[in-house]
Amino acid sequence: MKTLLSFDTLITPQFMKIFYYIGVVFCVLSGLATFISILVLCINAAQMAGESTTLPTIIGLILGSIVALITTVLSIILTRIGCETVLVVFMIRDELAWKRENTQKHA
Repeated sequence: MKTLLSFDTLITPQFMKIFYYIGVVFCVLSGLATFISILVLCINAAQMAGESTTLPTIIGLILGSIVALITTVLSIILTRIGCETVLVVFMIRDELAWKRENTQKHA
């Protein structure tokens, strides 16, 4: 409890894994929502054209699905990069604190 209140150790790096998994869940849910909205958009476009299926609607569905998949994968990668960047900052802070302590001991 004393180390928690004195800010000698940081608790944020311990939570970064949890934040990463929450971010991945949001990325996947966002990708699914994008896919469903593209599916509904293509079905509505086909119904407004008066046909059950048309070639442009199918092509739009395929291209939209590919875009939704690429967006989901890229957002997961960017979430990972963001979490790793925060962890690197904390690792640099720990390394500098360790060097400061060692130079004070030897001086």
